[in-house]
Amino acid sequence: MSGARKAVWKGTKLFIYAEVALIGGSYLVWRRMNRNQEFRKYMHEKYPYILEVFYKTAELGGIKDARKNDYETWGITLTSHSAPRTSSTPSS
Repeated sequence: MSGARKAVWKGTKLFIYAEVALIGGSYLVWRRMNRNQEFRKYMHEKYPYILEVFYKTAELGGIKDARKNDYETWGITLTSHSAPRTSSTPSS
């Protein structure tokens, strides 16, 4: 193999390894969100955009009440636009 072909092959392998690692990591986060409501609460507080993707995926998969159940447990009311509002303390 020439030097250029080796470099391309090495870059390709690195890309494939990185892709597999990202897909595996994404699956592990999704699996934890799917099984652990407290982790979903953490994701709601720190990374709401990721949790939104989780809920949209669940809704596409036929689980229509995942968001509703979580929000009821956490004391958050749903609006018509699915934007959460806390109901614990009124604003002054």
